[in-house]
Amino acid sequence: MKNAVKILLLISFLISPQLYALPKAFNAEYDVSKSGFSLGTMQASLNYQGNQYHYHKLTKAKGLAAILSGDTLTENSDGIVQGESLIPKSYLRHHISKRKDKKDQFHFKTATSVQGNYDNKAYQLTVPANTSDLSLLELRLMQDIAAGKTQTKYNIVDRGELKQYSFNRLGTVTLKLKTGSYACEKVRVSRKNNKRQTTLWLAKALDYLPVRILHNDNGDKLEARMTAYHAQ
Repeated sequence: MKNAVKILLLISFLISPQLYALPKAFNAEYDVSKSGFSLGTMQASLNYQGNQYHYHKLTKAKGLAAILSGDTLTENSDGIVQGESLIPKSYLRHHISKRKDKKDQFHFKTATSVQGNYDNKAYQLTVPANTSDLSLLELRLMQDIAAGKTQTKYNIVDRGELKQYSFNRLGTVTLKLKTGSYACEKVRVSRKNNKRQTTLWLAKALDYLPVRILHNDNGDKLEARMTAYHAQ
């Protein structure tokens, strides 16, 4: 009987929602810079209403960068909550500048069927189950790192194509920001081309929210650092 109780307790621990818990609702702000020069800001917010989630990101150029480019990037991921899982239903990525206006918008007709429109061209894709969008990818990565998963590979729909992203864990580091000091899990997107690197610092105290993102394209560095955070 004692052994049975121990086994039940162990099973309860292994399937505890805390291991796979949904990220908490939040608002966060970031400073976006390129090679040390401030370009603009990014706002990110995650909200829940009933069994639905809404993840919104808005990146806007400021100062001289706004005068030169006028860049605005809007990203929305919407879907439903099933247990501790986020299931995507629709996605929007709208990039506006003085030179272009490009939109990628799609929805999941079923778990394995996607219908969308990119740059005014319609597309349909058959995708594997559990395929995500680029914004939801961040939330799923947060959940998987919190759960201690070592295999972090994701199928993503991006601009009319099915792509695969995988991440390498680089260990734990401490990162000091305006909002405080955070113990972070450092991860990097796995690519065959070493000239392009995307590295993320995921803060354990904030459900492994990315608090710093660094994209290095052959020495040309684009960075986002969190400047404000509010739990909802």
